[in-house]
Amino acid sequence: MTQAAEPPRTVLVTGFPVDVARRLARELAAGGERVLLLSRTKFLREAEAFAVELRRLHETAVIEVIEGDILELDLGLAGARIRQLHAEIEEIHHIAAISYLGISAGRMRSVNVEGLRELLEVALGCSKLRRLCLWSTAFVAGARSGTVYEDELVLGQSFRNAYEQTKAEAEILARSAMAKLPITVVRPAIVIGDSVTGEVSRLDGPYPLIQAIAQAREGRTVPLPGRGTFPLHLVPVDYVVRAALYLTRHPAAEGGTYHLVDEAPLSARQFFDAVADAAGRPRPSVFLPSGLARAALAIGGLAGRGRSERTFVEWFDTDVRFDNTKARALLQPSGLRCPGVPTYIETVVRAVRERA
Repeated sequence: MTQAAEPPRTVLVTGFPVDVARRLARELAAGGERVLLLSRTKFLREAEAFAVELRRLHETAVIEVIEGDILELDLGLAGARIRQLHAEIEEIHHIAAISYLGISAGRMRSVNVEGLRELLEVALGCSKLRRLCLWSTAFVAGARSGTVYEDELVLGQSFRNAYEQTKAEAEILARSAMAKLPITVVRPAIVIGDSVTGEVSRLDGPYPLIQAIAQAREGRTVPLPGRGTFPLHLVPVDYVVRAALYLTRHPAAEGGTYHLVDEAPLSARQFFDAVADAAGRPRPSVFLPSGLARAALAIGGLAGRGRSERTFVEWFDTDVRFDNTKARALLQPSGLRCPGVPTYIETVVRAVRERA
């Protein structure tokens, strides 16, 4: 059972060129929606090429690249253009955010919090707006342990980095705007590639470790951070996008917050053992305290791959579970459910090897 078919919507998507924004735009275009893809000037040529490719793949695709910036008033658009968008936009997916560390906390807050504030101002002017989906993260839970529920946000938790803190601040801002705007918040865990094709544009997050294990020489194993006994919260991008889109259009999801997670996550050790098995390589046998992880990664040749690995290491050794009861209840009629790691790990490894 699925939601009843609806007329195509005009949908604004921020966050290009990250994988989630790309995949969402592709899903919307394939479904006959009109996609307005917001792109900073820096990525404009790449966004235009992406739009051309979507039109080639889907003859009926309607996708328009808009040069703008969430940090500017009215997205940096001229008065006539923003008034036109106010009259046309029916749905917004706000994905734009800075997640990698190494950027100053001030810059991260500017994008993750003040950027949302500017977008909310635009949304308030949209006369046909039916829903705004804020793409947050399950890790607004910060350094909490135990079970985290979807309704929970401010519980006095500490934050391990500015990304977690600013995304929590953004959720507070979104909740304050729910009285005036139809908002749904989704909280994915660590998003990885497509569970069917393995497609991923950037090998960051867990990928340098996957790559190192898959390419390890005989007799060598890759040291991993932490004890490896706690859940490793990964979720494929294809599931995340379809689930978020379904919730965005579910009447009962307005005003709610939803965890998009694997209900039965493997431990870190189990996951990387599965990687090694799929690659035909030795299983990792050395797990170091998280405080020594960066040094171990440097020894293993993983340093310099990208600042997002620093965030990943901080999430590696946390004893936390994300309850998804609300999301599961609303998604159940659609048949959407996060696939388990054993069903797609060989695909992930194969995709990584093809990128080598």
